Amino acid sequence: MSTKKIFHGWWVLLGLCIIYSASNGIVTLSLKRFYPSLIDAFSWTREEVTRPVSIFYLALAVLLPIIGVILDKGNPKRIIITGAVIIVAALTGMSFMENLTQFNLLYIALAIGLAGAGLFSSMYILTQWFHKHRGKAVGILLVGGSLGGALFNKVTGDSIDAMGWQNTFLLLAGIGAVFMILPWLLVVKNNPQEMGLWPDGADEAPKSKITGGVSLAEALKSPTLYVLFIATGILWFCIIGMGQHQDIYLQKELGLSSSIVTNVGSALFLFGVIGKLLFGFLSDQFNKKMVMTGSIGLLILGNLFLYLMGTDPGKWSPYWYAITYGIAYSGVFTMIQIIVAELYYGKAYGKILGIVLTVDTLASVAGIIFLGKKSVADGSYIPAIMTMLILCAVAMITFLLVKTNFSKKPQIA
Repeated sequence: MSTKKIFHGWWVLLGLCIIYSASNGIVTLSLKRFYPSLIDAFSWTREEVTRPVSIFYLALAVLLPIIGVILDKGNPKRIIITGAVIIVAALTGMSFMENLTQFNLLYIALAIGLAGAGLFSSMYILTQWFHKHRGKAVGILLVGGSLGGALFNKVTGDSIDAMGWQNTFLLLAGIGAVFMILPWLLVVKNNPQEMGLWPDGADEAPKSKITGGVSLAEALKSPTLYVLFIATGILWFCIIGMGQHQDIYLQKELGLSSSIVTNVGSALFLFGVIGKLLFGFLSDQFNKKMVMTGSIGLLILGNLFLYLMGTDPGKWSPYWYAITYGIAYSGVFTMIQIIVAELYYGKAYGKILGIVLTVDTLASVAGIIFLGKKSVADGSYIPAIMTMLILCAVAMITFLLVKTNFSKKPQIA
């Protein structure tokens, strides 16, 4: 009895998951574990130690549209390996850095690397392999990012405690090379046609294509896009800003041990897996605007736990924050992708998504800078966290104004 061979697209998805778990898990989710150690080693302030990551996100905002153009014209697999090599080289360089200028330059290199080996390139390849099962495949890919955060945050924190920050950078460079390069060599292919296959394992080429949908010009003329910019921009201002300062706050201001801070971070990312799966499921069952509103409400609760930990130390467990915030931020991230697709999926979807990502990335930079400067000026993160609470409430109200249905839907021909 013959058995049907597993469609290679699922192996491609597995490979992209592993690559994304390392590129995203190390670069954007785990390097903040170094901040307390770097403050001790170089006597940098909170604003100085987080300044390079602000530059990183600013560079990423500039690079993403460029990568989008290159992906349309070039070989996405080649772009991924180029980015992976740059990431490994930059992590190696961080082990030998001696001043803030070098740290800034190495973070710019990380931005170049992540622009190539991050989510954008993986999504580009994934959309070539999956049409019918694209939603499921994207959900699995995003979960890979959270699992990478949980894994590499734990590895980073424990390794810093065991062998110091310099050796830990070298360890991450080595592990990152294995995670990003081996899957690229073994299973990742640009598209199914390279192997004589069709998307989703179909027996023949798809007979339909998207010919309609909202154009870029129409989207730019509509107030909906700008309301979306405000709502998602505020959310990323809060999420990325607090995410980059979280370990400094917990370890330096609240006095939690390094091991507890590491475990809190890993728990947050593990519950992020639940958030992505939960809100992805809910979005298929209920009104997407209401589901998004629920995820923002949970984000407010997570920020409230963070605030209460500072105002009444010892009473509130940091794991309450990890659970609620982990589910919430992943839910928000997932719902933003779904809402943008709901509104703009069609002939201009990629261009519009690129603009939304750029706006959100710039907002992330502002959030990181704001928390750094305000916490230094106030001598505490508490006032800044209260500001985040208020801003999240504003984002929730703003998002309720987003129009979630267009009369001009994509046409299938």
